[in-house]
Amino acid sequence: MEGTKRMITGKGYTDRGGREYNEDAGFFCTADHRGYAVMADGLGGHGGGEKASQAAAEVLKGRIRTWPADQMLTKETVEQWFSEANEVVMGMQTEKCQMKTTLSFLCVDRKAGVACLAHVGDSRIYYFKDRKYEFCTFDHSVSRMAVLTGEIEWEDIRFHADRNKLIRAIGKSEDVKVELKEIPLDVDEEHFFLLCTDGFWEYVTEEEMEKTLQSAKSPQEWLREMKECLKKKVKKDNDNNSAIAVWITEEK
Repeated sequence: MEGTKRMITGKGYTDRGGREYNEDAGFFCTADHRGYAVMADGLGGHGGGEKASQAAAEVLKGRIRTWPADQMLTKETVEQWFSEANEVVMGMQTEKCQMKTTLSFLCVDRKAGVACLAHVGDSRIYYFKDRKYEFCTFDHSVSRMAVLTGEIEWEDIRFHADRNKLIRAIGKSEDVKVELKEIPLDVDEEHFFLLCTDGFWEYVTEEEMEKTLQSAKSPQEWLREMKECLKKKVKKDNDNNSAIAVWITEEK
């Protein structure tokens, strides 16, 4: 893939919305032939979720910073990073604040031609190929399980009464179960990823994501157009909302 002159670009934003604390945390960075993105959405109230999400993101940032350029990033390594993040968050918990956080991770490897996706919780990773929607990650939530059992439809998740009840999270138990997925990055196609918290995807539909992507000329423009969709729907007390767009496109 490296020989096809593909470039990795990314952009992110976070917004406190109508809440007292912003409990979302994340970042995008590039290193050598790889691009990385991390998104976390904390739970705990009174600022506890803010501390949990920032701590988890910092663990992954530290591991990314020291990862050798000539060494493949394996699923086992990513699982270990998540385990370390889980240990840190659990060590921060108190009797009064059992803080937790979602955690989503993306690594796109331009040289190897593969993307690694990992997540715990309901901060989603969306994937678009040649600007067409392909899939999003599986929410580890009560409402997503209700879809599996046929109690509700997929589109009903967004404002379901149990949408905030997670069955997996960083800090929920000593043994964290990470969901991982690898996808090939075909050299003849362009690839687009969107990491976002539930305060974002609850208001921006997959159809709106794809439609705005069709005309966007950069990750910044794509995010800007999707944020406009969100602003038209949210109420004054809306949740924190954050997103990171990662593009693998042909160099201009």
